[in-house]
Amino acid sequence: MVTSIVSALPADFARLTTGALDLHVHGQPDLAAAYVNRGPDLDVVRLAHAYGLRGWVLKSHLWATTDRAALLTEQMAGTGFTVFGSVTLNPPVGGVEPAVVELAAAHGAAVVFLPTWSARADAERGGYIARLLASVAPSFPAYQRATAIELTGPDGRLGTNVREVADACRERGLLLATGHASPAESRAVAEYCSGRGPRLVITHPLDYVDTLDQLVELADLGALIEFPGAPLVHPDARLTVRRTFDAISAVGPHRCVLTTDVFSRWVPPQPEMLRMFAEQLHFLGCAADDIATMVVDNPRRALGLPAPAPAPAPRPGPEDPR
Repeated sequence: MVTSIVSALPADFARLTTGALDLHVHGQPDLAAAYVNRGPDLDVVRLAHAYGLRGWVLKSHLWATTDRAALLTEQMAGTGFTVFGSVTLNPPVGGVEPAVVELAAAHGAAVVFLPTWSARADAERGGYIARLLASVAPSFPAYQRATAIELTGPDGRLGTNVREVADACRERGLLLATGHASPAESRAVAEYCSGRGPRLVITHPLDYVDTLDQLVELADLGALIEFPGAPLVHPDARLTVRRTFDAISAVGPHRCVLTTDVFSRWVPPQPEMLRMFAEQLHFLGCAADDIATMVVDNPRRALGLPAPAPAPAPRPGPEDPR
């Protein structure tokens, strides 16, 4: 199947994805086994390898992914493809607690996401993930209301537990991501991490911020800014690739990462989604070297990995008919 898909693509289809690391991948199953959004994880990982990707971070809104990541990496032994485990600090795993981070790290996690659907900011804006979870768990809305998490107090300062989580990530070399925090909460996290660590990614902020200046301010504090493809392909999408291109231009590619974050039936599997996203940005004027910075160099830096070994140059293809 991988061969048949690849043979249907342009000869140089992997020109912008070779060496890439995707920091935001949802597996199958994700929110529920009933939501069949694509094939099994191993099949999609094999497809990603054919696209030249070297790995990704497996994320779940409900459970730690360390065991699944370790198994997939073992199944891909000898290919150079690594699946990194993560934990999202929602209530099912214990919430925003440093002990949860420590235990996840001991189990092989590489990334810690702050609350997503359990963030009060997400609950108040009627987040998409919460709506899906409510469709499979009738008691979920009450659970979400009862367990909603705020990262800051009335004075705008980060809670002690959030600071301790950030410290635990720094001490263990883990990447921290802001989840579905509000812009103000994300800024508070970025200010705390600035100059001391841990490495920080602001998770899909175009979903929440009002101006591009806010993104620049977050990047100025040392955070990487994530731009995923998922919000661009939702049937109710309000974001566009052009808006993303403008945001990248404002922030600077050296401070951005491109991810997929897709888990719906109306999108292709992650490697093709990343290829489409990168090609569209390239069409709008994003240089190939800048795309490599956002999908290869910056994700590796975020995970604390060394620079990749040089990859073979892709085969030349026909000129892009713009």
